[in-house]
Amino acid sequence: MTYRGAWLRGSLGALLVLGLTAGALVACGAAESAPPPVRSYLEGQITVRAEVDSIPDYRGFEVLVASSTSPSAELDTLGYAVTDSTGFFRMDITAPHRGIYAVVIARRGQILKVDEMVVADGDSAQMRLVLPAGQRPIAVRSRENAAWLAFRNTQAQHNQELMKIVQEGNFQEAELRRSIQQTATILWNLQEQYPNTLGGAMAAAQSIITLDDWNDSLLVERMRQIQPDNPRLVDVVRIGRGAVARLAGQDSAIAFVRAYQRQVTEPADWAALQSEIVIAYMDSLQNDRALAAVRELKATTTDSVWTAWARQAEYELQHLMPGMPAPGFTATTYDGEAVSLEDLRGRLVLLEFYRPELPAFQQELPIRNTLYEVAAPGTFDIVSISLQPDTLLNEAFFEGRAFPGIHIIGPGGPSYDVAERYAVTALPTRILIDPEGRILSKYVGNAIMAVRDDVMTRLGLFEDQAGVDGP
Repeated sequence: MTYRGAWLRGSLGALLVLGLTAGALVACGAAESAPPPVRSYLEGQITVRAEVDSIPDYRGFEVLVASSTSPSAELDTLGYAVTDSTGFFRMDITAPHRGIYAVVIARRGQILKVDEMVVADGDSAQMRLVLPAGQRPIAVRSRENAAWLAFRNTQAQHNQELMKIVQEGNFQEAELRRSIQQTATILWNLQEQYPNTLGGAMAAAQSIITLDDWNDSLLVERMRQIQPDNPRLVDVVRIGRGAVARLAGQDSAIAFVRAYQRQVTEPADWAALQSEIVIAYMDSLQNDRALAAVRELKATTTDSVWTAWARQAEYELQHLMPGMPAPGFTATTYDGEAVSLEDLRGRLVLLEFYRPELPAFQQELPIRNTLYEVAAPGTFDIVSISLQPDTLLNEAFFEGRAFPGIHIIGPGGPSYDVAERYAVTALPTRILIDPEGRILSKYVGNAIMAVRDDVMTRLGLFEDQAGVDGP
């Protein structure tokens, strides 16, 4: 079973899996009653390489510390200064929370450099920048920023090592496990090297996340040492819930989440952990308890995002859970023929929603196509619904490409009524429907191997897997 709260992973994964940007870290601390502001200080010097500008007049560089660098977001200025002729500047910074914020360097209306820095109460930082800086990060020195830099460097080094393991093409699980354990240890130790810093707290959380699926016992042991004010608490509790479920069962995992939920003070954190409880009940097919937890979330939160999440969760629990009748539909195929779900009764049906330009979907085509080819005639069908309304893009995708099955172009794209009936919020999304028209599983994102396993099991094809294995 691969249902696993598919609607959450598709529609609100970005909300629950906090990024390392200013907006994400600031948002995770948002509360109904604003805490006292965070105040810090930044000074530094900006100069230009002599070979670029031989006149040593460095006045007019604008230094901006802001809440966001997104063009679509309203820019909230937290600190601002302009350099003098020597390139020196100083500023006081006032931020709503401790977090990672954008640093923007500009001159004469042109943005020259964008980076990030930690803003924490009482932290005094120094910055040195020589332009042009290319890809080099802005050097911001302070205790908080040293911890943040150590965290970033550890992550970067780990990613490079993983890339090397992959590129060498000689994959060994023992080597990968060694790399993961080593990185997890370094990250965990950073909180002792930089106590009470944002970077240290982030590193401790990432240590736990790194251990996911590799060492459940150690993960849970470290999880119990995480403080409730950790900025990635929701992430680590979610990861910890999975580990506890594997070690002691889903009921213990739900109790584990509830214990943390009682400790959090921010409404957004409470709501996020409540959603994880919903998913846990769904994972164990306790639909009535999941529905009760959703309704508790609806009754408790005033946040519009979580209200929408709860509405969608309630709809899925009432209409799209395994064993329920699949919502019926009638549509016109790409070839102009009428087709309905009822027409396919008696066959195993894979209903898939996609956009042809998505690389993930294109990469999955060989396995998807082979499933169709190895199934006995009349036992299995694939209904593919493109949510790309541009006919020319769809025609270009179909031309010269092996793509068996029944094809529908959904008018209106994501707002196509069949997509709404199946609560599609991320692509590709696939739903497996049994010959009696009941939902078996839902798969969101890169899940073609789970689709393959479930389809082959249902069709009794595991006796001969040749040609259906993944790359």
